[in-house]
Amino acid sequence: MASEILTPEASKRMLGIRVSSLIKVQLARGKVGVETVAGQLNMSRYTLHKKLRQEGLTFAALLEQVRREQAIAYMKDKTKPLVEIAEQLGFSELSAFSRAFKRWMGTPPAEYRSMRLS
Repeated sequence: MASEILTPEASKRMLGIRVSSLIKVQLARGKVGVETVAGQLNMSRYTLHKKLRQEGLTFAALLEQVRREQAIAYMKDKTKPLVEIAEQLGFSELSAFSRAFKRWMGTPPAEYRSMRLS
C-alpha cells in the first residue's frame, strides 16, 4: 500500500524537499556546500547532481530558493541589520545579497523592508 502512495513523482519531489531542508540547516550553521549535503544523503556530489537533474532541479536553484525564503523571513525583524541577514544567508558581502534580493523581489532590501513592513 505505501508503495502505491509513494509514486516516482512524489519520490522525486522528496529529494528536492530533503535537499532544501539540509541547505536550510547548513545556512543556519554558516556555510552551505554541495559536498556536505551529498554526504548527508550518502551519495556523491555527482550522484546528487544527477538525481536532482532527473527531477528538473539543480542544487544552485534549491540554494537560491531557500535563501529567498529565509531572506523574506529575516526581513520581518526590523532590528536585524541587512549586513547580518546577508551573512546568515551565506553571501560574501552586502552588495551581493542586495543584488540577489532585488532579482528575487524586484526591489532592494532596504526599500522592501520600508514598503512592506512599515
